[in-house]
Parts: sequence; C-alpha cells; structure tokens
Amino acid sequence: MKLWEYLREKIKPYSERVAFADSGITYGELLSWGNNAGGEKRLQVCKGGTREEQALAILKCLAGGAAVVPVSLDYGLKQYNYICETVKDAGQVSDDTAFVMFTSGTTGTPKGVVLTDKNIVANLEYIASYFRLEGMKSICIARPLVHIAVLTGELLYGLVSGLTIYFYEESFMPARLANFLSEKEIDVFCATPTLYAALVRSVKGKPLPVKTAAVSGERLTEAAARQLSEALPQTAFYNVYGLTEHSPRASALLPEEFVKKAGSVGKPIGAVKMKIEKGELLLKSPCVMKGYYLDEARTKEKIRRRWLYTGDMAHTDEEGYYYIDGRKDDMIIRAGVNIFPQEIEIEAKKCAGVHDCVVYGEREEHMGEMICLKYEGSIPPEWLWTYLVRNLPPYLVPNRIKKVEKLETTASGKKIRR
Repeated sequence: MKLWEYLREKIKPYSERVAFADSGITYGELLSWGNNAGGEKRLQVCKGGTREEQALAILKCLAGGAAVVPVSLDYGLKQYNYICETVKDAGQVSDDTAFVMFTSGTTGTPKGVVLTDKNIVANLEYIASYFRLEGMKSICIARPLVHIAVLTGELLYGLVSGLTIYFYEESFMPARLANFLSEKEIDVFCATPTLYAALVRSVKGKPLPVKTAAVSGERLTEAAARQLSEALPQTAFYNVYGLTEHSPRASALLPEEFVKKAGSVGKPIGAVKMKIEKGELLLKSPCVMKGYYLDEARTKEKIRRRWLYTGDMAHTDEEGYYYIDGRKDDMIIRAGVNIFPQEIEIEAKKCAGVHDCVVYGEREEHMGEMICLKYEGSIPPEWLWTYLVRNLPPYLVPNRIKKVEKLETTASGKKIRR
C-alpha cells in the first residue's frame, strides 16, 4: 500500500478534528487533497519555511505522488547546499520510494537513505503495537522534520492517531519550551534524555502537562530514568531505539519497565528481528531501507544477507532485553584497549554539579588516542577529575577535562563528540 493511501485510510475517522494547530487545517481538509499519484515518480525537495509549512509541503508531495527529500537550514548551510545539489538533477526514482532522508553528516558527507512506502507503513504499524495514545489529544514537535524519528514517530504517527499537532518554532530554551508545553496543554512530547533533563531543571519542581513521552537518540542512564520518573510522575515514559536506515524505530522499553530496566532499549517491536554478531547489533524487518541514494557499494556493506548492520555495539541481559554499549565509530582505542565513551559519561553524570557531558578521543603520538571530556556544570574540572579517579578504573580516567557553557549538538539534539 502507498503511504498516502495508508494515511488517508487512517485519518478518515478524524475528519472533524483540527490536524495542525497554527493554520487550523482539519483532517477533513487533508482528505480533500485526494490521491493524485500516477505517472513517473520523481524526487521533490521540501524546504519549507516554518516547520508546519514544511509538514504540509511534505504531505502535499506524498498526495501528488512524489518521493520527498526534506531539507532544512538546521543542517547548516554547507550540508543544506550539498543535499540540494545532490538531488537537483535526479531523474525518475522507483515507484515505491517514499523518502530520501539525509543523515546529519556530523562525521562526514551526508548519506541519502532511501525509504519505501512499505518501510514507513510497517514502522507506523509497529509503533502502534506498543505506543499507547488512547485519550491523547495533542502532540508538540520541537525538532526538525529532516530527522526520520520526528517525521515518522511524531508527525505521521501523530496524524494516524488523530492528534492536533503543535510546532515549537523557537530556538531551544528549556524554560520557554516548558511554558509552551503548559500553555498548549500538550499531551505527547518526544525528545532526547538530555533535552528532557534540561526541561526538568527549568521547571524547578513544577508539573508539565505531558502524559506520554518517548525518549531516544542517546543512551538513557539509570540515574536519568529515575530523575525523569520522579520529576514527572504523571508521564508515561518509553525509551525507544532506532536509526534512519530502519525507518526508524526497532525496539522499545515500556513505561512499566522504564526505571526497572533503565539503560535498556527494551525488546524488538512488531516483526523486527534483532541479533548480536561480534558485539554489533543487527536488524531484519520490512522497515530496513532500500539502500543509500546512488551508493550501491555502501548499501552492500550495510545490508548483508538481508540483515542491517547498525554500527551499534550491544548486549542482552538474561531476560532478553537489549542494551546499546556505544557506536563502533565512537570507540576510543588507547594503548590497544577499546574504550566506550558512554562508560565514562555514565559515571561523570553521577558527580554532583555535572549537568551533562561528552567523551571523545583525540589522536596522541604514543598511546594512540587520549580520552577527552567536556561537561556542563557548576563545579571546577579539578573536582570532577578527583571524583572520576575515585570511581573509575585508571585506564578510563580522562586525560583532559574541560568545562564548557554549552555542549555542541546536532539539529536533532544529539551531542557532537569533538
């Protein structure tokens, strides 16, 4: 089934409801766009102005039978221009193409991920199998639609659930976002654990109206899970895992397990199969991408025997819950020892006065790489170093610690390791 046909069927029961809060467009108006697919399918770049305008442009492209390439200046001008240049002369694409999603490219040239109608429809069905939104009326989207987690898990799933969609258009300031969520009485809000932690600090014990939340994009520590659950006891938290090449969601940790199994990304959703090979997590399901845009060699490297090699290192516990240990690409090799930055970050965040941190490696002549740590917080570097010396094995103690006012992040809120 084509994605637009699927969306039309799902939103029919909500024809009288408002779909987009700012413009007042109803679900009935979306249905009136009909289905104009036919003829050759071509790529359509959707730049948008505001996020709501871009969302509407994406939906109109789908209704018109185009395959969509969402772009935004949130990428940065260089990445934005690269993507537009890459696809400007694109000819006909396969009839089953729904989106070409370009990764943020923080570690290199952005890759175009080709996702089909089948990929997205399957992922929406799998999300529906566990993400319970009965009684919810509204969702707030505060991140760019160029990220598949936002496009599928928030915009499209919000629509098939009949929610009214609010867009937070301002730059991220925790107190302002918290006020927006309260003023609009938002029921559903998805973000990274770091963003949610910043929201909790900004409200200083005051409640937020959010009833259901999905956190993703970075490792959720036990301390962070407990902090969120204690600060927002009325919110049902899900910890979800996915990646662009999987449309995106692959597993979920349910609210009743959020603290008990903190740190886990739960178990596979829907028909997703997961296994670990030489420490790396592999996925197989109808959600696996068709391939990388104009890059057959990289596609063959990423998908082998129908299994998607995620690049995430993982393990399971005795009950079959999955845990992400870190990215293969993030691994620091010092004196021949493999070090996952997340091990150090988890301990550093336990230190009173450390709000957030990032660990990364820098080349060093004699030891291969040195361990570097940047952090946001209220204590001096010497105090943090003393804490880590007491609580980490010697080989994990950072060689360099630097306090910063704000850690660098991608447009989706993921911390940049440099």
